[in-house]
Amino acid sequence: MNLIFAAEGPNGAWLPADILEFYWSAGAFFIVLALLLWKVLPMAKAGLAARSDGIREDLVAADRARVGAEAELTELKSKLGDAEAESARITAEAHETAARLKAEMIARADADAEAARARAHEDVGSSTAQAAGDVQTVVAGQAVQAAESVIKANLDDQTHTDLIERYIQQVNAS
Repeated sequence: MNLIFAAEGPNGAWLPADILEFYWSAGAFFIVLALLLWKVLPMAKAGLAARSDGIREDLVAADRARVGAEAELTELKSKLGDAEAESARITAEAHETAARLKAEMIARADADAEAARARAHEDVGSSTAQAAGDVQTVVAGQAVQAAESVIKANLDDQTHTDLIERYIQQVNAS
């Protein structure tokens, strides 16, 4: 610090040895200070104002983004709730469809079983009728054979000839 205030010779004061140098230095300082205050200070204020405006705009934009994000979050939560409700509805509908299909399949199986029973009863009935017809045919054949045997045993030649003649007359008459 002594170097700053050093002079050519000691005068015992804080001022330099040449007082004009002090006045010129002070004048130059105040001119530079006035120029700084006149030109630089408004630019610095404008820069600081622009910076604070930018920060303010960033805060407003961040607030808008936060509000938008909260709205989107609310919408997504609503959609999620809707999706859960839709999932529950689809699940309930699937259970109803499965129950309906199960009931239809059971009804169809019952109907098929009933139809099979009816066919079996018809088959049994037709088999019974066929067996009865077969028995009747066999019995009729045996009855005819038995009747022929009896008739042959009891029928003499004259009666036999008369029967044949009557049959021929009936055929001619028809």
